[in-house]
Amino acid sequence: MKIVPFTADKPRLLKFGARALVQLEEDAGKPITDLLDSITIKSIIKILFHGLKWEDKELKLDEVGDLMDSAIEEHGDFATVSKMLVETLVSSFGKKAIPSKK
Repeated sequence: MKIVPFTADKPRLLKFGARALVQLEEDAGKPITDLLDSITIKSIIKILFHGLKWEDKELKLDEVGDLMDSAIEEHGDFATVSKMLVETLVSSFGKKAIPSKK
């Protein structure tokens, strides 16, 4: 499992442990592989929430949109931040990429 520095409102650490992966699937209502096949802004926010929750137990889902905005200001654009989140999520599986089921 990889822990990645993630700067938003402050320096944070992004990690997807087993509990976060299960909670992400439950929150999204579908397996992570399906989630990655159809990325939306809403799913990116959920990915960020579950990746940060291990470090900040008080974090609320409705706060994560503001964190995403801060991260975009820090890292340049939405695509860069989204790519970082997805790559960190995928790396939790120990693979460079999860093959599409298509």
